[in-house]
Amino acid sequence: MSEPTYSQIDGDILQALEPAGKLYRAVMLLLGVGIAYALAVWVYQVRMGMGVAGINHPVGWATYITNFVFWVGIAHSGTLISAILHLVRAKWRAAVSRSAEAMTIIAIATAGLFPLIHLGRLWVFYFIIPYPSQRQIWPNFISPLVWDVIAISTYFVVSVLFFYVGMLPDVAAVRDEYYARLGPDHPRTRLYRRLALGWHGSGSQWRNYGRGYLYFAALATPLVVSVHSVVSWDFAMSLLPGWHTTIFAPYFVAGAIHSGLAMVLVLLIPLRKLLHLERLITIDHFASVAKTMIVTGMIVGYAYMLEPFMSWYSQDVFERQFAAWRATGFLAIGYWSLFVLNVAAPLLFLSKRIRRSIPMLVTIGALVVIGMFAERYVIIIGSTAHDFMPHNWRSYAPRWPEYSITAGAFTFFLFWFLGFSKVLPAVPTADVKDLVTEERTESVEMSTAGRLTDVRQAKSGVLAIFTDPAKMLAGVKAAIDAGMPYDTFSPSRLPPMEPLYRPSPVRYWTLLGALVGVVSGFALAIGTALVNGLIVGGKMPVSIVPYCIIGFEGLILIGAIANFVGLLVHCHLGHSRRVPAMYDRRFSHDHFGLFIPALPGQTEPARTLLEGTQPEELHVIQ
Repeated sequence: MSEPTYSQIDGDILQALEPAGKLYRAVMLLLGVGIAYALAVWVYQVRMGMGVAGINHPVGWATYITNFVFWVGIAHSGTLISAILHLVRAKWRAAVSRSAEAMTIIAIATAGLFPLIHLGRLWVFYFIIPYPSQRQIWPNFISPLVWDVIAISTYFVVSVLFFYVGMLPDVAAVRDEYYARLGPDHPRTRLYRRLALGWHGSGSQWRNYGRGYLYFAALATPLVVSVHSVVSWDFAMSLLPGWHTTIFAPYFVAGAIHSGLAMVLVLLIPLRKLLHLERLITIDHFASVAKTMIVTGMIVGYAYMLEPFMSWYSQDVFERQFAAWRATGFLAIGYWSLFVLNVAAPLLFLSKRIRRSIPMLVTIGALVVIGMFAERYVIIIGSTAHDFMPHNWRSYAPRWPEYSITAGAFTFFLFWFLGFSKVLPAVPTADVKDLVTEERTESVEMSTAGRLTDVRQAKSGVLAIFTDPAKMLAGVKAAIDAGMPYDTFSPSRLPPMEPLYRPSPVRYWTLLGALVGVVSGFALAIGTALVNGLIVGGKMPVSIVPYCIIGFEGLILIGAIANFVGLLVHCHLGHSRRVPAMYDRRFSHDHFGLFIPALPGQTEPARTLLEGTQPEELHVIQ
């Protein structure tokens, strides 16, 4: 099937942002009631104490921590699709990346609620924040629980920045459409004008934007591996049978991506129908997600088989008895269901007919989501309920507050996801337009370098407007041959222009931020350890190896923030929301511009050159 046109892409996205109908409002109201009910149950639990939950001794971690690990896992698909697949230039990511990124942010926010819910005494959460206080009680940066706080916070901040940066060109297109349709003072126009930060799609902006986005992807890729590895170390760093194993990090990462991809299918297929995005999000995109799930499902299946093998091969009597009990005890049904739901069901996608069937995609995706929740439940409950001491063995069953709050988490997630879909573009228009532009300019080659001029520095000149990017690039060649400075405007990246761009200075911001971050991370951890300087069991207070985690998270966090600031500075965004005088609001949709700066009264050479390129329109900017 051929790529949609620029106008079709914009039309489909803008139609999805139109005011919601009765069905949408009814669903949102129902989800809001679910959130209110869960909130009331949580208030009841706070007032009555954690005893109203099924948590007991020794099962101190139960459904709430299961939810935490599950939702962190759901968040991983957005980073996989947006960052990792961007680095490997997978074209199918374009249409589904925005929804996956939104899913990531909302899932992290949902996951972040559960440590607070599990804490019980919510008002003392600040004990874990590293700040000077009279108590002189600082967090222990050797603890995996503190690693969790740092890793999840870093992941949330980086995901929000990555999401926002990727959205800038799309928000500018919506801004320009509402400017033309509703006027400059309409609330919608003003909202999107503020969000767009003055984006105008000039060549100088795309040069810095492309580099900055690439650096975000490069920072987020190791982060997605580290975050769920750190979550797995909450368990693996203990000594309980079934937890104390080196396989947990890759096992958890593969499972996280597996569950996240399944959630993409479960959410995006109905959303595609609800917002009428069938032309942009095709069955081919879902088939690609299904193929990826075959790989992640096989990795998860390998981990499932390796766990009992390691218990047998280790000759550890406690590991052996635990593996046997898990397969035959009160969690046996849940344990054996994992092989069916998480491994066997995705293997059905090996059939082309099944992975291109909408009902089967939704069904298998839902089965995997259920299976991955069950996997976290079995892992967490199993080891705490059946540890080393037989007299300490207990069973566990969730009570109604746990069921209610878990259901509330799903309603909370769906409420914000549906809300996002009606406020912000659910499909990255610039990325989809990239594919159209690449197809229309694949035969164009730019072999010489010219003087790319930042249009914000020019006050006058000649502007040529094109509907064909190939014709505009021919004009760029003519300007280069004539030795004239120029700049371009486009609704998406122009691949043939890449060789003409100078290296972006954004990279220096990213590098400096990364260096500051890693030094600050180690300084924070070492300084905290030296506050009291206790030597326990002959061990010195400073332990460099575990501090590498804090240093790494600092590197990613400060590096990403610095990258964002550098991108804003060099793209001239943020402090001024005004677009250049020569900007035409059609440039964010389906038109292309070539601007040659010239002093007033000296525009004739530029005008003559641009007339020879046969533009649709030609304007002299005085």
